[in-house]
Amino acid sequence: MITVVGSYNLDMTFKLNHFPIPGETVFAQEVRVGHGGKGSNQAVSASRLGARARFVGAVGNDANGKNAINFLSSEGVDTSCVRVKNAHTGSAYILLNGGGETMIVVNRGANYELTPEDLDGCLEGKVLLTQLEIREDVVKRALSGFSGIRILNPAPAELNDVEILNYVDILTPNEVEFQEISNSDDMSYGAQILLKRVKRAVIVTLGENGAIIYTKSKSVRIPTIKVNPVDTTGAGDVFNAALAVFLERDYDLETAVEKANIIASYSVTTYGALGPTWKEIKEKYPEIPLP
Repeated sequence: MITVVGSYNLDMTFKLNHFPIPGETVFAQEVRVGHGGKGSNQAVSASRLGARARFVGAVGNDANGKNAINFLSSEGVDTSCVRVKNAHTGSAYILLNGGGETMIVVNRGANYELTPEDLDGCLEGKVLLTQLEIREDVVKRALSGFSGIRILNPAPAELNDVEILNYVDILTPNEVEFQEISNSDDMSYGAQILLKRVKRAVIVTLGENGAIIYTKSKSVRIPTIKVNPVDTTGAGDVFNAALAVFLERDYDLETAVEKANIIASYSVTTYGALGPTWKEIKEKYPEIPLP
């Protein structure tokens, strides 16, 4: 089982011709409302890839919270550890330009009400996946209390308690997050600084350029397929979910990253933050050997 500790947000996506500059008003070409939040995205994406996935998080005692639990259940995600708080369900406001790029503002709402005590009895499985859209003390409790493979997707990259990294096996920042956490523009140097705390590997995701795996002894660039992106929202979540799925299935790290790259690349060819199913991937890329 894959346990995902993280956030649920109601996503509101505004499709624009271009991002506004300060002081500019632009009109939305289209508005979409859907399910999001990095934790929820990752749990659902893992479930769609055939994993048993549990989501540990918090929603509000409002209609959006009820809809969130129903949605997660409909996707086959275990919701027994979703806590209902006396707060509004979290929300995210996503600006999407014509090139598929995004700008995102998050109102954490009930996500910030999740406590370390809420994790009691929930930290089971072979792989733990967590992020930084919830409180750091909750993230630390999740990582320190889990006995399997521990993946931290450091997004957003606001990490005040660096001791959290001592409990991480695999760290998965994108380029911007990597620079913010490592305090270095030199990727090789910064990775080695992080690996003084991170146990196994730092994987820097590079979008269309694939990813680089850094360990204490070497670095390996893993390419990906070329696609025409229409919406990059959630691509990192899909990558992390797929990585967790392949590691749970005992693939070596390089193969897991290679396949996660392919699935994340496919995900940006459609709208929305959630990952594809095996059927969708095989129909689109029958030549790619995926289980």
